[in-house]
Amino acid sequence: MSHTHSLRGKLLYAFGSSIVNGHLANTSFVEDIARDNHMLYRKFAVNGATTRASDDNNILTQIKAAPSTTPDFVIFDSWANDAYPEIADDPKQFGEITTGFTESLDSTTYCGGLETICKTLLTKYPGAQFILLATHKTPARQLYVQEKMYQAAVEICHKWSFNLVDLYNAGSFNTFIKEYQYNYSYDTVDNNGGNYAYGGSGTHPNADGYRRFYDPIITNTLKSLV
Repeated sequence: MSHTHSLRGKLLYAFGSSIVNGHLANTSFVEDIARDNHMLYRKFAVNGATTRASDDNNILTQIKAAPSTTPDFVIFDSWANDAYPEIADDPKQFGEITTGFTESLDSTTYCGGLETICKTLLTKYPGAQFILLATHKTPARQLYVQEKMYQAAVEICHKWSFNLVDLYNAGSFNTFIKEYQYNYSYDTVDNNGGNYAYGGSGTHPNADGYRRFYDPIITNTLKSLV
């Protein structure tokens, strides 16, 4: 089977925070991949959104407000705005992973919030392919906190049988390395309001960052799931 046009006409929903939304330019891998592969997409991600539903700006709200039409793919990220020591180090805010699939979930915690997202997606969009995007390492957050969030996210992802795109431990993008931080991230938009800017703090990929590191690995995953 040829994969040349295998994504053509497929529908992608994208939820999450600023890395999925595309920060201040509101342009990310979502637009790149949809354009390159002639896909349909709806992007619901919001800058600053959390996994914990205790924050008003949270990912679960995006999912609940999205159309009921089941897409071919759903992609979302999870920890960018939860990755702080006061959350990671506080059991009441970090929460814990449940053992089964019918327990009540505490969506105000990180683990409970992510499990709630998984369960809600599976229930709302039966038959879709779900992809958790583990975002790259960034010096804007403490590494041990990112590590703890990542480990929990992968465990939850495996528990709920979600696909994983792992930019955190693979994909060759790590903005703790100064050259990568400078060349592939941006904090303020370019003169045209776009993401062709440089010298960022490492969190938000610029056009080159998405194109070089995010687009290929996500595209390959989407094609493998057709």
